[in-house]
Amino acid sequence: MSDDQPAAMAGIRELLSCIGPTCGDTIDWSAVVKVYGTSFPADYRAFIAAFGGGTIEQMVGICIPAVTSDELSWNTVSRLSEEALADEMVDQWAPTGRGRHRLEDLLIFGGTAAADTLCWITTDTDPGRWPVAVYSRMNHEWSVYPCGMAEFLLKLLRNEWRPWPISDDSLQDVVNPRFLHENDEKASYEAGADPWE
Repeated sequence: MSDDQPAAMAGIRELLSCIGPTCGDTIDWSAVVKVYGTSFPADYRAFIAAFGGGTIEQMVGICIPAVTSDELSWNTVSRLSEEALADEMVDQWAPTGRGRHRLEDLLIFGGTAAADTLCWITTDTDPGRWPVAVYSRMNHEWSVYPCGMAEFLLKLLRNEWRPWPISDDSLQDVVNPRFLHENDEKASYEAGADPWE
């Protein structure tokens, strides 16, 4: 697995710009460990500190972690639901991953507007070594990427993945990708404005 997390985050900071007043979230990571029973990868923590929870170009959403068990919900980092774990159609893996991974070991950190799911495979005791797994709604299967979240996102923003890992390819044409914090997006829509225009 690639281990160039600081360089990947530096690349993301160069490419991705915040378009709202909020950029970054302050998280009590010791509280997060109590909720999830594990620490999180350093590149994810760096991304949340720099950008926070929100979306890239209305296409790729990144979740923040819950800091109390009461906050666990669809828009925080979470495990797959009981329904997903029981669905045989969800337990489909690309040929290189078949028989190697379990749905129970996945931790969702994001998703796409095309209903893809972005996860870590959390079997390694070192979160820095968690690879990314993507469930593509278009292909109806999981694919595993031997890199961390930041490197995965950087290659997505640079259009370097072959084949393309998510169901919608509209991000491939974006030259100057933008990030919008979820609080700013919500406030704009509540005020009757489209923050992406």
